[in-house]
Amino acid sequence: MEISLVIPVYNEAGNISDLASEISEVFINTDIVWECIWIDDASEDNTWIEIRKLDAPNKGLKLRTNSGQTTATKIGINSAKFNNIATLDGDGQNDPNDILKMIDILQSDPNIDLVQGYRLNRVDNKYTRKIPSKIANKLVRLLVDQHIKDLGCSLRVFKKHLMSNLILTGEMHRLLTLYLLDNGAKIVQTSVNHRKRFSGRSNYGFSRIFKLIIDVILYKSLKAIFISPIYTFAKFALIGFVFSTFLFILTVLLRVMNFKNYIDGTLISTSIVLFATSTIFIGLGLVAEMVTRVLPQNSKIYPLDASDEHN
Repeated sequence: MEISLVIPVYNEAGNISDLASEISEVFINTDIVWECIWIDDASEDNTWIEIRKLDAPNKGLKLRTNSGQTTATKIGINSAKFNNIATLDGDGQNDPNDILKMIDILQSDPNIDLVQGYRLNRVDNKYTRKIPSKIANKLVRLLVDQHIKDLGCSLRVFKKHLMSNLILTGEMHRLLTLYLLDNGAKIVQTSVNHRKRFSGRSNYGFSRIFKLIIDVILYKSLKAIFISPIYTFAKFALIGFVFSTFLFILTVLLRVMNFKNYIDGTLISTSIVLFATSTIFIGLGLVAEMVTRVLPQNSKIYPLDASDEHN
């Protein structure tokens, strides 16, 4: 068994050493060949200094600018030399011991591609972390057709080839499991341990609910567009054509029935605008259809310095 651990970190200087020691203790008495990739997302503290102190098989990558957890995660996965990937947070709340259990599940059936953890007994603050997380997960279940118990849990083990056609941008790390499922992953969910932070404080709160809603809308939109762009845009165009036709007929009827007091430029102007907008949607659908058929799936160029690397 070979596995690459990917840990994006931002201002986690106080947690690097302890978490790295725990990871080493987990694997020291196993036959697993492993590496741990730490991606410093342009931290403002001594995170990079702490990463540089680590010995092999730890590896450090440093971003020039703060680019977000999604970009940092993608860079780590791209840099991984093994086909099995484990992702976890750098604050110490994910227990590295759970990785062994997740590896056993992954190896138990060749059809399993992804083992997703869910936090059974969370130790976070009830009002700033637990409640927002429950609301966020319920919203996702209402909006998507996949039942993931805990999308906020970063602890997961999966096969790297699932990422081959996946371009991660924005805040897609929140819904990474959903994107992997769309790439054909067969998933097993398992409970994992959850602990208090080693040090520092979390920046997450109720604001993540708003971000998650935007992410889910983006997820559903991209999924629909890439599967059948012309049909997706055509649905909006059809709605516009229906309302445009209705307003035009209404205007004509009012004129024929001599209800001049009810006729003004608003009805016919709105009808024209809706018709023009619907036509634009049809054009966008045709363009999107052509783009999805001919555009190569090139990887995004990330802001990583060749010099900002530690082996």
